[in-house]
Amino acid sequence: MRLSILAGLLGTALVFAGVPAQAAWHAYYIKVGGGFSFDAPGDMKADKITYTSAMAGQHKAVIFTSNEDNVDYKITIVDFTGRGSDESALIKEATAASQDRTKVLMDEEARVDSSYGRKLTVDLPENGGRSMSGIFFKDDRLIHMQAIVRPGGNVLSSDMGRFVDSLAFNETRSEEGATELAFPD
Repeated sequence: MRLSILAGLLGTALVFAGVPAQAAWHAYYIKVGGGFSFDAPGDMKADKITYTSAMAGQHKAVIFTSNEDNVDYKITIVDFTGRGSDESALIKEATAASQDRTKVLMDEEARVDSSYGRKLTVDLPENGGRSMSGIFFKDDRLIHMQAIVRPGGNVLSSDMGRFVDSLAFNETRSEEGATELAFPD
């Protein structure tokens, strides 16, 4: 009896030893621009960048990034204060830039809470992997979520959709215990 229990435990341990470790996903929220939340694996690192728009020029932006299992997770937040009336055009421009020189697999209208945007999936040029994006405009901010599977990674990974689909603009949807991300100084 003891031998069969021990054999069962050993068998279970061997099965779990052969399964790759799953990244721990965390809930995050950002209060800027009315606030929103999302889920991502690992710790998110923040950098200031300059976003260049053909129609609106250069604007300050922040990009939060994480990398896990050959997938880059990015969320870019661009401050378009005073350009709210250009919401549709700015979403369209960001979508076109994401499709440049790629093979478009999916491009459709999307809705998160009461905000409209676009979701797209593309194969990157020169076998550079696959990218899934969600592009939205909320409270004078362009929000571009992007999961990029690099060459050698699993382009069929459900984690890309898990990341992009986790976006929520309704503050009550943020998970208890979520980590607040601050913009770098």
